[in-house]
Amino acid sequence: MNNLKIGIVYFSATNVTHTYAQVIQERLCDYGCSVQLFNVTAFTSRQEKLPIQDFDGFIFGFPVFGDFAPSVMNEWLPTLDGHGKKCAQFFTYGARTTGYAHFHTKLLLEQAGFQVLFSAEFLGRHSYNVAGWRILPERPDEQDFAVAREYADLAFERFSQDSPAVFSLQKPFGYNQIITLREKRSKRTERGWTNPIRIIEACSMCRDCENECPTQAFDADTGLSDFERCIECMHCVYICPDRVIEVDERMKDVYADFLANWHLTEEMMNEKKSKIITSAWQAAF
Repeated sequence: MNNLKIGIVYFSATNVTHTYAQVIQERLCDYGCSVQLFNVTAFTSRQEKLPIQDFDGFIFGFPVFGDFAPSVMNEWLPTLDGHGKKCAQFFTYGARTTGYAHFHTKLLLEQAGFQVLFSAEFLGRHSYNVAGWRILPERPDEQDFAVAREYADLAFERFSQDSPAVFSLQKPFGYNQIITLREKRSKRTERGWTNPIRIIEACSMCRDCENECPTQAFDADTGLSDFERCIECMHCVYICPDRVIEVDERMKDVYADFLANWHLTEEMMNEKKSKIITSAWQAAF
C-alpha cells in the first residue's frame, strides 16, 4: 500500500471526462493512494487556488474541442505554479482526433512548472450528441475503462518513482501555423447554431446554466448565451433539469456533413480504441 496524495483536475461539460476521472480515482485508491477530484468546469471553481503543494502528483483531464483542450483551460493552466510536481494528462474525444492537444497541453503544463510523465486519450460520446448527433453514444465502454485503469496503474508506478522518465513529444506538423491562426481569429459577431438558448419559458429558474457555465456566458434571466464568450461546450444543455435549453435544430442536419468533410463513418469511429501514450509516435494523428 502507498500513501501517495494525488489530485485529479478535470474539465467535463457532458460528464465523459468526469466519468474517466472517477474510474482513475477508484483504481488509485485500490493502491492506498489518497485521491481528490478537482472539477474546474465552472468559472467559479477556477477562482479558488489549487493547493498544489499539498499533493505528490496531479492528473489533468480535458476534452478536446477543435484539436485542443478547451480554451478556458489553455488560459487557466499558465496561472498555476507546478512547483516541479509530477503529473500526467489525458484527453477525451468523440472519435475524430485529439489533434494538437497532447503537445499543446504538455507544453503549457511544463511552462507552468510541472513534470509531465505521460498522456492518454479516451473515447467518449461527442458533446454535440445533445444536439442530435450520434457519435459513439455507447462510449465509454468497459474496454475504455480497462485502459483507464491501466493508466492509473502507470500513474501509481511513475508517481512512486524518485526520478521517473519524462516523455517527449515532437512538435506536430503545422502546429505553428495553427497557433498563429488561432491567435488571429476574430470574435464571432452574431449568434451561431451552436450557441445554446432557452427555447420555452417553462423554466424552474434553478440558474444551474448560469452558475455552472465555464465562461459566464449564459444568462438565466434572458435565456441566452453570450456568443462572444460561449465555447459551445454544451454544458448548459446537458445539465438543465427542465430540458429547456437547446441549440438550433439545424445542428442535426450538419451531422452528415461533418462525417463527409472528415471522411468518417460511424463504423470507423466505433473501431477507435482508447490508448496510453508514453512516446512521440503514439501521439501521431
